[in-house]
Amino acid sequence: MPDFAPLFYFRRLRAIAGVAAIAAMAACGELTPPEAYSPTTSTTATDGTDIQIDSQVAERSGVDGTVDAFVPTPDPGYVPTLLVSGDPTIVSAEADQSSILVTSLGDVRVSRAVDDLNGGLVIQEVAGSIVYLPAQGQPELLDDSGGRLLDVGHWDGSPRAFVEVDGQVEWIRLASTGGDTERERTVHFPLAEGEEIVSFAASRDLQAVIVRNDECGELRFYGAAGEQLDLQGPDEPECTFPGRPAFGAVALSPDGDAVVYTNVLYRGDGTEAATELVSQELIGESTGFVTGEIGEDLDSIISLSYDGDRVAYVKESGDDVTVTLQDLVDRQDVPVDLLGSEQVYSVSFARLPIAPVE
Repeated sequence: MPDFAPLFYFRRLRAIAGVAAIAAMAACGELTPPEAYSPTTSTTATDGTDIQIDSQVAERSGVDGTVDAFVPTPDPGYVPTLLVSGDPTIVSAEADQSSILVTSLGDVRVSRAVDDLNGGLVIQEVAGSIVYLPAQGQPELLDDSGGRLLDVGHWDGSPRAFVEVDGQVEWIRLASTGGDTERERTVHFPLAEGEEIVSFAASRDLQAVIVRNDECGELRFYGAAGEQLDLQGPDEPECTFPGRPAFGAVALSPDGDAVVYTNVLYRGDGTEAATELVSQELIGESTGFVTGEIGEDLDSIISLSYDGDRVAYVKESGDDVTVTLQDLVDRQDVPVDLLGSEQVYSVSFARLPIAPVE
């Protein structure tokens, strides 16, 4: 296990210590597009074959012709940083550098932290509010109506935060290249009656969603228009325990070309018997393969993230909570030192570096 040590604080997270003061701010504000979100790529589809665009490929999104697209691209050699949201800290782990970054939020407990693809973060407090912490500028309240922060994706040059609220998934525009001045918020897709989201992941304009229903749930994929996509995913599960989802957690690679998810087996009393991690490409002929068992009897995997080479997951085993980094190539596990955090809620890889203190 690496010798983890504290490294530095995030300026925006220190600012959130006074987040109660911004609770009266309006949810929609003036948009000033960061320089990084200006369109930088022009790609032409000439024959309907796979071409990389703002996210996914031309045949997946149905886009033809010339596309101006901003694709968030990290510098060569960047190893995605792991954000671990808990109480009372956000822990940021860079295992390859044998370092750990710790930010204390004081009394502000965070259940979810996701990078905005421009050096900032979107966080959800345990108390419920969803707050945007841009790399430049002041914290902004995005939602205080009971919405649940799911993830951040992007298309058409704009990053968008996904929120589940009132039986539907909505997105909130974080920045814009189209001259918009108001923070747009719109319904992305509704959930069917009786459905609830178990796990959600976004990568570019693709979303992977595990739902719970009266049977054994589903793993679905959605596109930029909120349409359900026919991508190769897992087969419909054999439902031996109706009401318990067969898929427990899902995560997408940063390029959206691969997915990892968990298969959950149940005991006769409805508790988890075992959890398998499955990796699958979404483009091409590759089928899913089990990479290994990451949960045993009575273990529960409550959060999962994927950086294209490694997965990170939060596992609850009774009163014990652990966070593990696993390399999918050499199958090596690296436990993450949580530095005494009393509770851990979720993990998320920062796809681009988080801006440090200026």
